[in-house]
Amino acid sequence: MEEENQEPRRPRRVTIRHLATGLLLAAVALYVAARFYEAVHPLVGFLRAFAEAAMVGALADWFAVTALFRHPLGVPIPHTAVVQRNKDRVGDALGRFVEQHFLTREEIEARIAGIDFAALLARWLATPANRAEVAGQLTPLVPRVLDAVDDEAVTRLAQAQLRDHLMRRIEVAPLVAGALEMLTAENRHQGFIDALLKQAVELLEESEPEIRERVRRRTSWLWRRFAVDRRVTHQIMTAAEETLAEVGSNPSHAWREGVDRAVREFIEKLSTSDGFREEGERLKARLLDDPVLAGTLAGLWGEIARAVRDDSRDPASRIRAGLDAGLGLAAQSLVDHPDLQRSVNVWLHKLILEVIQARRHEVARLISDTVRAWDAETVAQRIEHAVGDDLQYIRINGTVIGGLAGVTIHAVSQLVF
Repeated sequence: MEEENQEPRRPRRVTIRHLATGLLLAAVALYVAARFYEAVHPLVGFLRAFAEAAMVGALADWFAVTALFRHPLGVPIPHTAVVQRNKDRVGDALGRFVEQHFLTREEIEARIAGIDFAALLARWLATPANRAEVAGQLTPLVPRVLDAVDDEAVTRLAQAQLRDHLMRRIEVAPLVAGALEMLTAENRHQGFIDALLKQAVELLEESEPEIRERVRRRTSWLWRRFAVDRRVTHQIMTAAEETLAEVGSNPSHAWREGVDRAVREFIEKLSTSDGFREEGERLKARLLDDPVLAGTLAGLWGEIARAVRDDSRDPASRIRAGLDAGLGLAAQSLVDHPDLQRSVNVWLHKLILEVIQARRHEVARLISDTVRAWDAETVAQRIEHAVGDDLQYIRINGTVIGGLAGVTIHAVSQLVF
């Protein structure tokens, strides 16, 4: 990029250099001609004086400009090639200058004080193409983050967090008691009992052949001859079905009331009994230490990671769509909530200041080390290119001003002497 930026200026720089050299040659030619014709007319003396002083000024400024960056004509004259000999000091001074005058807290605060970063960010994110670009850049990073994660460590962490949370904050017995209280509130558990009764009837009907066979095997051969076993089985099945039907149709049946009492007594014991509480904690500890739980967590994490990786590669990625939507909501929130804008601006201003202040020495060292790494000729060329045409204008000005000074001196000498 630097070379590309310099290229358009090179033809102009070469032209100015040629102009400066051409003026020097013109002064030489004028001096030679004036010397030959000085006796022809007194005014020619002024031309000679102009040309003579112009040559001196041009040569002096050429020497001065050249000596800054290299040895004039390649001759190692003392105190020439100043930039090349002092490039390390130049790099250190440049680094200190940037650090002390551009990266100070006061300077940065003054520069960013009036910038509404939140509004700029909101406007930028309001453009769908910008959001899509950001979401597209972020989505491939998600699988990379997962790849950097140790699956076993995640499983151990999840198990440890789950164990810590459950052991310290949740007691099994009161939790079960609360669940049962919710289930029995407003007799909601009666529906559960009805479902059990229905299942019991169906199970009884399905098991009737087996029950008949069991009764038959336990009945003596004599009673079997008179089909007593079949009649007994029929009576048992009929009585059981009638009882279940009666319980199912009568909300106030004694059996239902017995179940209600048993459940409420159990809830009371779960809530108040130290024995039940201790047993619940032992059961919880055994469950948390069970290797099956660790395997389940590992499998769950593996499925989540696999689903995320697959989705991130999908052109219609839901992760990308979610990121896009989230960025849109963030942008709209910034627009709709001035307080949020102020908070974001304060945070960003503080972050920028902290980052720059923490890295200002590194920036100075980077500048210094970069200049030190360049060879002397490169440093000289780059500084010379950065200064640009002004160096050649120094030569031009030296030629013209030197010539005018020569004319003035010649005129004064003519008047005085």
